Amino acid sequence: MEGKSRRWLGGVLVLAFLLVPLAARAELKVGVVDLQRALNQSERGKKAKAELRAEFEKKTKEIAAKKAELEALRRELQKKASLLSPKAKKAKEEEYRSKLRELKFAIEDAKTELATKENEMSSQILKDLVKTVREKAKREGYSLVLEVNGGVIYSAPSLDITNSVIRVFNASYGKSGGTGKKK
Repeated sequence: MEGKSRRWLGGVLVLAFLLVPLAARAELKVGVVDLQRALNQSERGKKAKAELRAEFEKKTKEIAAKKAELEALRRELQKKASLLSPKAKKAKEEEYRSKLRELKFAIEDAKTELATKENEMSSQILKDLVKTVREKAKREGYSLVLEVNGGVIYSAPSLDITNSVIRVFNASYGKSGGTGKKK
C-alpha cells in the first residue's frame, strides 16, 4: 500500500511539474519584428532614403561635371599635342593628371560621405524604432520580442508585430516631443 501511495504521489508531482511550465507558457507572449523592413517602410525611413537619394543625385551631377571637364581637357590635349611646345605639352599633361586625381578623390569623398550619412540616419532611426518596440512590448504585455534578422529561423506570421510597430512609430513621428519628431 505504501508503494502505491508513493507512486501516486510521485505521479502527481511529475504531473504538477509538467503543468507548471505549460501554465507559464500560456502567459508568455512572444512577438517578432523586422527592424529593417520597419526602417524602410516607416515615414522617417522613407524620408531619410529620399534625402540620401537627393544627395546622391547631387554628388553624381558634380562628379559628372568633373568627368566632362576632364574629358574635354583630354581631347584638347590629344588634338593640340603636336602643336604645343614640349614645355606647354608637359604642363597640360600635368594639369590633366591633377584633375584626374581630383576626380578620384571627389568620387571617394562622395562615397564616404554618403555612407557615413546613411549610417548615421539609419542608426538613429533604428535606435528610435527599438525604443518604440520596447514601449509597445511593455504596454501590450509581451514577454519577448525577437528581431527577425537576428537569428530567428522561423516564426509564425501571427507573431510578426512589424506593421503595428510601423504604425506606432509613424504616429510618434508626427507628434511634437516624440522621439522621432519631424524636423
